[in-house]
Formats: sequence, C-alpha cells, structure tokens
Amino acid sequence: MSISTDFVTFYLGGHYFGINATDVLELNRNLEVTPVPKSAKTVRGIMNLRGQLVPAIDMYERLHLERESGLTESISIILRSDGFLVALLVDDVGEILTLDQDTFEPPPSIFSVVSRELVLGVHKLSDRLLLILDPKLINQRTEKAKNQLLIA
Repeated sequence: MSISTDFVTFYLGGHYFGINATDVLELNRNLEVTPVPKSAKTVRGIMNLRGQLVPAIDMYERLHLERESGLTESISIILRSDGFLVALLVDDVGEILTLDQDTFEPPPSIFSVVSRELVLGVHKLSDRLLLILDPKLINQRTEKAKNQLLIA
C-alpha cells in the first residue's frame, strides 16, 4: 500500500506548485502588505493577521522567477512551521490534491541551485508536473530576514 499526502496547490508565473497541506494554516485574499524599509528583497513587507505581524514573502523573488507584466499576487498562503508564521504571496490557489508517493521524483538536476534548495521534488500528474516546495527552508530564510529587519 502506497503512502498518500494532501497538498495545497498554487500558481506562480505559469508554474504549478504544491505544499504539504499540514503546513498551511489558512488562505487569504488581498491582505494589505506594509513595506518595511531595508528589508530583504524576498520580503515584500509585513501583514497584520488578526493582530499578529506576519512577513509577506515575494515568491517571485524567492524562487527567482520572472514576473509577468501587470500581474499582481493577491492571495496569501499562511504557513505555520516550527511555531513561525509566514505568508507566501502567490498568483492563484488551485485545489487540494491527495497524491501517492509513487508519482514523486526528486528535483531534476537542471533546476537552478535556488530551485533545488526549495523544491523537495516533483509529482508527475497526467497533464503537468507539480513542484513540491519545502516550507521549512522558506521559513528558515525568512527567519534570517526577519532577524535582519529587527537589527537594521
């Protein structure tokens, strides 16, 4: 019997990504992002989520993807990992998919170093590939950026 996992899927720059559903706290539309001077390039700013400040990560910058002109992310995927909240700014959210381990492969060697660092692997679907991101690595980098904000 194969092990299956639920993934929240989302779109960014024409790519199809997934993140383990157990790491996703909630999805929000059009939350205001307040820019923070001298923050890391990947941190677009902070959001007020029911009184808690949450760093908003520009996933185009984080994944080194080219932004299509006129396209603005309006959906935030709020993750909780190791007790730390972070908002991933994405173009659109897809469905929740339950996938078996037998469709999973490690990331291809042609991926850039940054992509290989964040992408755990790829699920081969019937009509496309689903790139699975590692939320802990996104959080680790964001925690470093957050600490830099506090001492800058």
